[in-house]
Amino acid sequence: MPIALAFPTFNLSWLAFVGLVPLLWATRRATPRRAAWLGWLSGTVFFTINLFWLTHAMTVYGHIPGFLAVGLLLLLAVYLGAHVGAFALGWAWVAPRSLAGQILLPPTLWTALEYVRTYALTGFPWGFLAYTQAGNLPLIQMAAWTGVYGVSWVLVLSNAVVAAALDRDIPLVRRALALIAVAGILAGLSALGAARLDTAERGEPIRVVAVQGNVSQDVKWLPEVREEVLQRYERLTLKAGQAGATLIVWPETAIPYLIGVNAPIRARLAALARKTGSQLLVGSVDAELASPPRYFNSAFHVAPDRGIVAKYDKIHLVPFGEYIPLRPLLGFVDKLTQGAIGDFQAGREYTVFDLGGARFGVTISYEVYFPDQVRRYFQAGADFLVNITNDAWYGRTAAPYQHVNMVVFRAVENNAYLVRAANTGISAVVDSTGRVLAASDLFQEGILVETIRTRPKGTFYTRYGDVFAWSSLGFVLFAVFMKGTRGISRTWFRNVRPPGGPEQCSSEASLRS
Repeated sequence: MPIALAFPTFNLSWLAFVGLVPLLWATRRATPRRAAWLGWLSGTVFFTINLFWLTHAMTVYGHIPGFLAVGLLLLLAVYLGAHVGAFALGWAWVAPRSLAGQILLPPTLWTALEYVRTYALTGFPWGFLAYTQAGNLPLIQMAAWTGVYGVSWVLVLSNAVVAAALDRDIPLVRRALALIAVAGILAGLSALGAARLDTAERGEPIRVVAVQGNVSQDVKWLPEVREEVLQRYERLTLKAGQAGATLIVWPETAIPYLIGVNAPIRARLAALARKTGSQLLVGSVDAELASPPRYFNSAFHVAPDRGIVAKYDKIHLVPFGEYIPLRPLLGFVDKLTQGAIGDFQAGREYTVFDLGGARFGVTISYEVYFPDQVRRYFQAGADFLVNITNDAWYGRTAAPYQHVNMVVFRAVENNAYLVRAANTGISAVVDSTGRVLAASDLFQEGILVETIRTRPKGTFYTRYGDVFAWSSLGFVLFAVFMKGTRGISRTWFRNVRPPGGPEQCSSEASLRS
């Protein structure tokens, strides 16, 4: 499916406006069964390309044979491709005859299915069409109202109009008007977005530093290198302190120590905060040494005058990466969670950290890809967001670039700055309009220094959440209900015989004539 080329690292983002046209055209008059098959096949190809970076993590760090890694990738792609199959099935089954229906059903159905995929099973909100437009700042400002789903809707609308414009059964004038209308919508949205980009910044300035330690995943959990890793972060943090930072952010699981149960390490971190005069956010594993022990993927807030004052335990864990769902059945993939510990436990509290003059929330790794989870921090009073992650698993693949594209939307949706610290990159600072102010290169050690601002006001999306996505889902369910009702009605009237049988019908017809 050509739409795969719109994503990193191909970056042909313009394809998102037309890349679905072949699928829409091929299924517009197909039987529902054939449409579902074509959609499923197209979706499987798309996700195989889009997620091929997973094979790197599985082979290099999971020590899974290459053929098996590709097989597991294909299984995931087949599952995710089923969502595209459902899209094609719904499009062919409802088969709207009006031009308005042909234009409006595809984007609404696609958006509803993206929303379902966010939460289905464990949730996998990856490869949303909107993420191809992370660099199209004027267009994506609409996410402050609709969330990421609204941008996907507009992109599929463009595809639907182009597909309809190729249909000669529709009068030429109406096709031309549809093209003009969608061009006007895109231009209008971009103009409104450009006006938002020109709005003067408000909010209190805060100096932040993202620390990128660049510690190889191969060695970070080895006992003999733990001290060297900690010393590296101490050295980079002292350098960051010289920049006058209010907050210094370390990546996910930056140091291979159990901070919560290791008093000497806690003392070193407190001393480091005092020496720099900065507040630290440190990613590390934490533990409750019960029987059996419970482990957490955590972020610790270290203040110069008080040491560790708060922590956040990751809530949305990565299946097969941080825990094994249905472990009695799927224990054979345990190698995918290779590391110093076993399964993680999920946290429960959406912690908002307090710097004194500002407050911030923290997402760990792929939690930032769930829009509703992010907005909860801002509803709780956060002024900006921090995302800490470790993308060393993925090497020099498309994954780190796809990650950054998703992060951009969380900033726009909530009108807030976002600070991202990644172990091997890409670390970044994103402003409230989605503009990437600074970004690091992959696999380089260093610090990223930037001034951000507190959030001056909220957005419609922060206050009301996924209203747009819910509306799309409701519209689709209504369309399916109406289509089903019409089908039942036709079948019923076709099978009903009037009283008296066919002879009476004939005589009554004769009398009427």
